[in-house]
Amino acid sequence: MLYVFYGETFWIRQKIKELSLKAREKGCEIFKLEEDSSTPLNSFLARDLFGQKIFLIGERLLEFPEREEEIKALAQDLAESENIVVLVEEKISEAWEKIFTKAGAKIQEFKKLSGAKLLAWLSLKTKEAGINLPAADLSILLSDAGSDPQALLSRLERISLERVRPRAEKNIEEPNYFNFTDLASAKRKYAAITLLRSYVKDGFGAEEAFWKLWWKVKTLRLVDTGKRGTGLHPFVEKKAAADLRNYSREELKKLSYDLLDLFSDARRGEESFEEGLEKILLKS
Repeated sequence: MLYVFYGETFWIRQKIKELSLKAREKGCEIFKLEEDSSTPLNSFLARDLFGQKIFLIGERLLEFPEREEEIKALAQDLAESENIVVLVEEKISEAWEKIFTKAGAKIQEFKKLSGAKLLAWLSLKTKEAGINLPAADLSILLSDAGSDPQALLSRLERISLERVRPRAEKNIEEPNYFNFTDLASAKRKYAAITLLRSYVKDGFGAEEAFWKLWWKVKTLRLVDTGKRGTGLHPFVEKKAAADLRNYSREELKKLSYDLLDLFSDARRGEESFEEGLEKILLKS
């Protein structure tokens, strides 16, 4: 069987992973032809020495004249083989499309996803990661990375870290952390740091202040999209709109990344929430 994939690399990789997994489940041997490989293609027409089927991946072989001649001569044999051969190209010409079609190959072009299709894919990935993100958060994610699926997965991986947030202890009267976020969002950094230190001095950790600030930044970014139907309380939305005057869109994006980095560093024991928040506030 011969597959010919061309177009967007990320989606081709996803398809190859899917096919490779199925091939392994069926006991196939997986091979990849490297650029400097001199192994002839006709050696992959039959099973290997142990009688196992072969799953062969050949990337951009049409860029090499000697491989072009091989593929042209063996296209039909590869398509009729019981082995699986996947040829990956950036694009193929009309002439090659005719050759592959005549040989009986399965040709597939992979295009960029956008709009509803990209949103549906992202929603599926969040569920696979065990995360239930509301549509508003997905919209923010898309506004960050655009249509780059790899960037979206990276953002999703980082955002998923917050889902391991521990439950707050019960029956402990905590300070009003929103006073801290109000000062931080107003860019009254020194007043915010002083209040944060008072929380720690009174025996309260800085982690809850972190989560309140994270929620605040998410709210600001959601309101900054200008979309209707955010689901926020009118008072919260009005207050966020006023606080937005203190930030550019890029500043908000950087602030959210800094908070995610702090969470990761704190979980690895490389930074404390108190010191990390102070550094972030001083830079903002």
